[in-house]
Amino acid sequence: MEVILRPVNDQFMQEVVFPAFELGVVNAASAFDFLLQHLQHDDTRVSLELLLDNAGTDTFFGLQEDRWNQTVYRLLFSEWLKDRHGWILSDAYAAYAGPWEETFHLALCLEDPEYPYFDDLKSDEQRRAFWGTPKRAHGLSSLLCGQWDPIPGFPADQILSTAGTGQYNPGAGIARADWSWRPMLTVSQWASRLPNMLSRLLDRETRRLKPVEAPERHEILDYWLGRQEEPPLLAVSFSGLGARANEWIREIGNLARLLRQSAGDARGLTVVLSTPAKRRDNVLPGG
Repeated sequence: MEVILRPVNDQFMQEVVFPAFELGVVNAASAFDFLLQHLQHDDTRVSLELLLDNAGTDTFFGLQEDRWNQTVYRLLFSEWLKDRHGWILSDAYAAYAGPWEETFHLALCLEDPEYPYFDDLKSDEQRRAFWGTPKRAHGLSSLLCGQWDPIPGFPADQILSTAGTGQYNPGAGIARADWSWRPMLTVSQWASRLPNMLSRLLDRETRRLKPVEAPERHEILDYWLGRQEEPPLLAVSFSGLGARANEWIREIGNLARLLRQSAGDARGLTVVLSTPAKRRDNVLPGG
């Protein structure tokens, strides 16, 4: 899998994780101590105590310890709940996982009414251009490019790097890394716009198919909106989606379900990109 999207507790991220990261890019020991003051998960505390014993005054930059990497993944991609003693680890919410470029393509299908999804060459050119300069107006697509909005108070690529993507210039409003986050209010806005985006995409493809009819249009929309459990079998493949139309319809449904559930649970979203840097450079140079 090349991309994972997971719902996360905004309060935990903003009150515990991000302040710790801001401390850690200056002094790792201070960050470990801060986390120990808030976390009540035994395994995580043991890891942090061992890291603290060996931290000295080093920062997070270049910290390669496996114990720290495991802790970072647990902080960023697990579900944490607060009780009277502090923050405890809970069962994780369901995630969306899939090939990165295909997921990126489907996000642009949803968000950009001008995206030429039906033309392989033109859509590839537009994906390359978007990767080079993500557009904040297309929030999910820019999230999948590792762009931050709002800009964090720490260089995210110093916390976790899986493919070498990293830019941090707060003054210019630029922050990108191999992982990113959006707050629950943003996710809620995305979810509220989903019905219009999904309907617009179906309208575009229905017009492209004319004079051939697409009898499943309403069933597809019902599936995408969660009104029915399974997508319909297509009598006519949607031309712009090609031979894999059935798979892509299902994946759009999975993305839509994740956004609806995250918004319904008042959760933000984190993403981690794990495509090897060499391959991503070949696919979307300039990243």
